[in-house]
Amino acid sequence: MDARGYLETREALIQAPFEPARWADALTSLASLCHATSAQLLSFGPTRFNPMVAPGVGEADVMDFLAIGGMDPATNHGLAAMLRADAGHVVTDHEYLSDHDRRRDPLYNEFFAKYDGHFVSSGVLFREGGRLRNLNLFHHRRQQGLGPNESGLMARLLPHFAKAVDLSIQLEGRAASLSTNAIEQAGPATILCQADGKIVAAGRKAEAMLSRGDVVGARDGRLRLSCREAQAELDMRIAAAARRFAPESGSVMVQRPCDRRIRIACAPVPEGDHNRFLEPLALLMIRDDDRPMLDRRAVGRTFALTEAETSIAELLIEGASSSRIAEVRGVSVETVNSQIKSILSKTGCSKRSEIPNLMRMYLSL
Repeated sequence: MDARGYLETREALIQAPFEPARWADALTSLASLCHATSAQLLSFGPTRFNPMVAPGVGEADVMDFLAIGGMDPATNHGLAAMLRADAGHVVTDHEYLSDHDRRRDPLYNEFFAKYDGHFVSSGVLFREGGRLRNLNLFHHRRQQGLGPNESGLMARLLPHFAKAVDLSIQLEGRAASLSTNAIEQAGPATILCQADGKIVAAGRKAEAMLSRGDVVGARDGRLRLSCREAQAELDMRIAAAARRFAPESGSVMVQRPCDRRIRIACAPVPEGDHNRFLEPLALLMIRDDDRPMLDRRAVGRTFALTEAETSIAELLIEGASSSRIAEVRGVSVETVNSQIKSILSKTGCSKRSEIPNLMRMYLSL
């Protein structure tokens, strides 16, 4: 074993959580120790592939990888093998791929070959369900893949890589918490969530709001609202923002017991060296809305509107179109138009443009 190279890799990993440039040094050293062409630190999720540190791999390469089916275990046999392996295990393509299959495999011929990746080996750092973090090694044809000695060396280094990544995640989480408190200085309560609603960090105002739990709370570490319909809409917006394909700007409204409401806006968190290891995040900004609301009790007594119809009437006051209402409520445009027809019938209005004027008589001032 190259003792000096081993120690240099360990030293780079000790410094990497505090000096991001040292991640590339650790990977370069690992590749040299294992006589590989290159090394990458990768992360797979149910809807995401993230090359956390992959020198020489750009955004266009990532798109090519996804287009070929790199996120699909049915296509990416190495990914399938890693999803069956435990943390600390080294997976070589000799275990699941014959030379005949290798020559026919699209990933090897159309993607890996560009990086001298005739042979691919991976070490599992973390696995939980469909989530995975791993080290990847490329060997070109002359190197004949990862040998037994190199495999043992890689296995010895996997726990050190895992510890360094875990420390980076902790540090990024603390930085995220500080950023939420900094944003709160401007007014709104702030929460950082993963795509599934898991809370990563919350500002002081948001923490107080969550502890009260009257409208916005937490259950099993995830954000929860008192209103089921609002929860469904919020889940959609958090997932969209975290995965960076957020729909047109908008907010989720939740009614308070005092007939006022809070407004929750979602936005993507920019990616960069400061959050390369955290799961994709959404920033939630929560503020009390000072605009009047419909007096739902008065509307119910007068027109017998359902809860869904009352929510649509509120959106009509704001000038929302049928398509916008359908997006907010998570239903079809046909359903919205049918409910608007019901509102017209119950209120005696002849056209939808009359509904907002009528409803403004029932605003809670």
